[in-house]
Amino acid sequence: MLKPTIAAAIGVAWLAVAPALAATPPKPVPAAAAAVPRLDPESLAALNRMGAYLRTLQTFEVKADSTTEEVLGNGQKLQFLNRVRYVAQKPDKLFTSLRSDKRFVNIYYNGKKLTVFTPPTGYYAEGPASGTIGELLVKADEKYGIEFPLQDLFRWGDATSNAETPKEGFKVGPAQIGENTTDHYAFRQNGVDFQIWIDQGDKPLPRKLVITTLADPAQPQYVAYFTWNMAPKITSTTFDFVPGKTAVKIPLAGATAAPAK
Repeated sequence: MLKPTIAAAIGVAWLAVAPALAATPPKPVPAAAAAVPRLDPESLAALNRMGAYLRTLQTFEVKADSTTEEVLGNGQKLQFLNRVRYVAQKPDKLFTSLRSDKRFVNIYYNGKKLTVFTPPTGYYAEGPASGTIGELLVKADEKYGIEFPLQDLFRWGDATSNAETPKEGFKVGPAQIGENTTDHYAFRQNGVDFQIWIDQGDKPLPRKLVITTLADPAQPQYVAYFTWNMAPKITSTTFDFVPGKTAVKIPLAGATAAPAK
């Protein structure tokens, strides 16, 4: 299932910056699509094309500025801002930062070890890890219980992906996201609706993602806008964590137990 997974083992909350609205007003859903739900093959192909293109990227930075909704017992919704940042250098180097008003966690992978660091507390934890970035995403979850957010986008259509194929889906139409001309798609899975806006042309980058949880009667939403940089600045410490003098090492499995200062 496509979902904004959370690094649950280290208590990470999502973070985001409220994005500007698209310059043009939203277009209505085509009546035919609304009346006859189905999985349009061309729309599914667009998802696979996006995933295949993302897997060709060798070095890149992407920021996902998002909002998540929390529903209170009385039905009132609260919104929280989150930011996820990836810097990747294939085949085996990855930096991930997850930041919100409540949590701030950096994750480093240099092809040999995985390091989780919480700057507000000064605690860090390390564990052996190896393989490609794709292999790390699987091993980090299996061995350490760390789920990297938005990984389904990068693994969509790949044999290693466990993303559920949508049951319904159609193309809504063209849409403008800032300076980017995109195609807007809407899909439905078990318990989840999601919409995605993908750049037109031969570089189908995702620009916006909306996930609606149907299992909750309040139908809370996750909304993310993506900013891409194909020439990020890479330094000697981008993927290698260097602890400061006040940093305290703890077991990786105990990262959730680190008390806040």
